[in-house]
Amino acid sequence: MMTRSLVLRNDPIFNVMDRFVSDRFFAPVSREWATVWGIGSRLPMDITEDGEGYTFVAVAPGLRAEDVHIETQGSTIRISGETIAPALSADENARTLRSEIGYGKFSRTFELPEDIQADKIEAGLENGLLTVRVPKAEEVKPRTIKVQAK
Repeated sequence: MMTRSLVLRNDPIFNVMDRFVSDRFFAPVSREWATVWGIGSRLPMDITEDGEGYTFVAVAPGLRAEDVHIETQGSTIRISGETIAPALSADENARTLRSEIGYGKFSRTFELPEDIQADKIEAGLENGLLTVRVPKAEEVKPRTIKVQAK
């Protein structure tokens, strides 16, 4: 946990170091988001593989199913869409103190190492998690051959 001293100092080196390790440096405000993460928001994602296929899980709070587009071509999958920022307060005296959530268009493209069954891809959105299941093509799935005793 980062703690910050409330003691004010006029030491220029301390001020530079204080700015360097401040929360603002590690948690950019929205206007800096494009500089840090690219245009719009990024969709944080975990990808796992098993013998049957690949599972993509993305943290997507507030995302609606109709805001997500999934496309495939060959063994490439592209997940794109847009997260919409909530309306700002009508109070002109309101000001944002911290803005860490990225909003806007996102697009993630992944080249998978094996052929996939694009017609059997399943996607669901539940409790802020987008889950996409991409099955491997039958010819690349591992097979078990049973040895017959004679």
